[in-house]
Amino acid sequence: MQVSRPARLVALSLAVSLTLGLAGTTAARAEDPLSAPADLAAAVRLAAPAAAGATTAAAASPVDQAAAAAQCDLSFGKAAPTRDPADANALMHGRVVIGHYGSFRLTKDPSWRPVRTLDSSGNDHMHSLFWLLPLLREGVRRHNKAMVDRFYAVLADWVEDNPPGGRTQAHAWGDPIQQGYRALVLTCAAAGPFGTAPWLVASMKQHVAYLSSARHYQGSNNASLHQQMGVYALSAALRWPAPRAVAVRRMSALVTRLVKADGSDGEASPAYALSNYGWFLDAAERMRRVGDPIPASFGVLGNVPGFIAAATRPDGKLESLGDTSPAAVSPTLWRGTVAEFAATGGLTGPRPESVFAAYAGGYVFGRSGWGQSRPLTDETFFSLRAGARSGIPHAHDDATSLTLYSHGSPLVLDPGQWQYQYGPMRSYVIGHSAHNVVVVDGARRVSQGTPPLQVASTGDIDVATTVDRGYRGTTVTRTVAYDRAHDAIVVWDRLHSATSVRAAQQWTLGADRSVQLAADAAHTGGAGGNLDVLVSTPGTALTVASGAKSPYRGWVSSGYGTISAAPSLRSTATGTDLQWVTVLVPRAAGTSASAAASSASVGPAGLSVRVDTAAGSSVLTLDGGTGAARSGTVTPTVAASDGLVLAGTAAGFSLSGLVPGAPVSLEAAPVDGATGWAPVVAGTASAAGTFTTSAPVPVSTQFRAVSGGTASTPVLVAAAVAPTAPVVSVSAGAAGSATVSWTPPVSDGGAPLTGYTLAIGGRTTKLAPDRTSVSLTGLAPGPLPVVLTATNAVARSAAGRARADVAVYPTLVSVSPRGRIRDGHVVTLRLAGLLPGQAAVVEATPPAPAAGGAAVAPSRTRVRVAADGTAVLRMTPHATATWTVTSAGVTSSPVAITVVPKPAAKPAPKKK
Repeated sequence: MQVSRPARLVALSLAVSLTLGLAGTTAARAEDPLSAPADLAAAVRLAAPAAAGATTAAAASPVDQAAAAAQCDLSFGKAAPTRDPADANALMHGRVVIGHYGSFRLTKDPSWRPVRTLDSSGNDHMHSLFWLLPLLREGVRRHNKAMVDRFYAVLADWVEDNPPGGRTQAHAWGDPIQQGYRALVLTCAAAGPFGTAPWLVASMKQHVAYLSSARHYQGSNNASLHQQMGVYALSAALRWPAPRAVAVRRMSALVTRLVKADGSDGEASPAYALSNYGWFLDAAERMRRVGDPIPASFGVLGNVPGFIAAATRPDGKLESLGDTSPAAVSPTLWRGTVAEFAATGGLTGPRPESVFAAYAGGYVFGRSGWGQSRPLTDETFFSLRAGARSGIPHAHDDATSLTLYSHGSPLVLDPGQWQYQYGPMRSYVIGHSAHNVVVVDGARRVSQGTPPLQVASTGDIDVATTVDRGYRGTTVTRTVAYDRAHDAIVVWDRLHSATSVRAAQQWTLGADRSVQLAADAAHTGGAGGNLDVLVSTPGTALTVASGAKSPYRGWVSSGYGTISAAPSLRSTATGTDLQWVTVLVPRAAGTSASAAASSASVGPAGLSVRVDTAAGSSVLTLDGGTGAARSGTVTPTVAASDGLVLAGTAAGFSLSGLVPGAPVSLEAAPVDGATGWAPVVAGTASAAGTFTTSAPVPVSTQFRAVSGGTASTPVLVAAAVAPTAPVVSVSAGAAGSATVSWTPPVSDGGAPLTGYTLAIGGRTTKLAPDRTSVSLTGLAPGPLPVVLTATNAVARSAAGRARADVAVYPTLVSVSPRGRIRDGHVVTLRLAGLLPGQAAVVEATPPAPAAGGAAVAPSRTRVRVAADGTAVLRMTPHATATWTVTSAGVTSSPVAITVVPKPAAKPAPKKK
């Protein structure tokens, strides 16, 4: 409703004392910062027009306009000389742009309802009203009465139309961040020309009471910080010390919750670490301007610049972890700190000392250097996550996820923030399968505590190990080792599951990258730096997908509201205990992929990995925790796809730990010792040191891999044949029963029996390998062939045969309906034990006639018998009778069916 200082709004002040009891809901989700405090320009100081007796009037005023102006001159209350004129003009023409959340049309009488041109956050921030401030700032600066009047008119309209508990409750009063932003807008309004209007003062008081109530305080994240800064600013303007003190206590607790002792953030998003730093500095400045002491807990803010420097990529952008877009870090807020160096590309600020660090917020950051040995933008940078998503609004389910940047290009990408538009894409972006992790097909994610994290540096090798327990019944342990000397990252994943699973190690690559698959390697192409992915564990299938939606796979966001298809590389395997050893080798523009190679094997000391890059070759040994050594030996390993095969068929073999690109052979030696080792397959190892092949197994044989003059430990593949046939006998019993007995095969064929298959009378039965007999019932009459075979792990035996001679046993199995039936109803007779191939006769014999009555002859009906000795007869009896069925000269026991007459029809009513 359009309002200009209406008298009816004065009534709002009468309700202020009741606001503590007003119903309200809060939402756990905090929204993206609309602009960093550092980006805001110098302050605008608003004051009411001077008048005679101003000092006396100020003392009597309910609003301290000087205090309101001091509080307005912070955060988004600051003037923005480059944006305010255009924004104010747009507002006067009815156009509102709410940052990157969208825009909407501001009508003369706004409805304040959600619109389609805003996303979920935009429809909430419609009620923040921060977008209205350019009208006030420009109106005062230009002495433009129309702009000032429009500002107060729209603000008054919102106050009139949006009381707590009203129809807009979910958007207007639901989230603390909208409440806090709006409280600061009211504070700025109080510093302006009509800052003492009764309706405005009443709304200010109402907001203080509502926002300071324990019922409406969450204390969870930055949204609560904005809420309490709003309480503080309004309380300073209203000269209310008690709620101001409450806000100080809450902000002191929030800084402890949102900023870890080491400067990392508690919201699982570096963007919010940056923003919270600026917002807490604003909060401290608010206290300083009022004269309140700044809590000692704010001292932790001194550690934030170090964290921001570590989280900043060599291109000056924050790594896109959690709800973070890869945006450039502005150096303004970080002058004189190591974060300034990272933000300016090393132009100004002190150079950071650390190249590898772990943080309590669940982050690990490492890099090749800070521009000493090569240009800063060409340095290698990586991140590893060890955080939990549960209960944290801006966190993603990204435990164990890794990102990589090098030679001026992001090479392994996090999906990014995308936008706060809730639906399938948002669910995907924050979900586990969007990240660079091990993805388990069809497994449900569950809440987990903070993943354990171990880190250590050994010389120029940085190692981190963390564990993901987010899949029910499955544990994934990831060890990441960065070899700074050879500029390569080793990723060792170990999966253990209670049941067999299909899982894939996933890497999301740049949207502008092409991907070439070659054996166990993938190579990206495109402008700038590129990446070689060498999977040194054989037996996994490499696939690439981009922009898929069923299910979602292969998407990245480079900024708020943008989403692009990107290559998703997966290495897939199936089992209960799986391993992936993958070496990621960045390469500079123009460098051939053939310069990179790797090889890996697991031994008593742990994992040994050979890494070949343009910088040279090295062998690293990792113990799966934090232990690392630049020593060890990579030895050939061979694994058979199956340890038992049918003699004469081929078995598959996966060879690893080979000399990359060098000749390799698979050698065989029969276990009977008839001959020695002899090559059966020759080939060339891949760049990842693997080779996959197959070879025939005529008899039980040992196989070994030979590479670089070194032989692997042999693996045995047993060759078996089919078992001999079992000897079968049959003993027929009464009423369709028989017992089949057998003597087990004389030979199991070289492999334990796995079971028997019995076929008789059209039915097949599977039996355990320890059985030697089985009793059967319900067999069809007649001579029935009995076929019994035995199986082992590789083949089925010849059949053992016999014959069961089953006598007929005609039976009226069931009558439906049973008992007494009415004349004219259909009756179903189900028959069994009849001889297949011959017709059976169903006979109905009426009861004996009364004395002197005439006898009624029985009725007979022929029925067709099915192959299983059964038949069905449907008929409509009109008289009581005894029923039997005869097959092959044998008659069943009789069944009586009683028929009762239909009820007599009722006479028609007489006409009156």
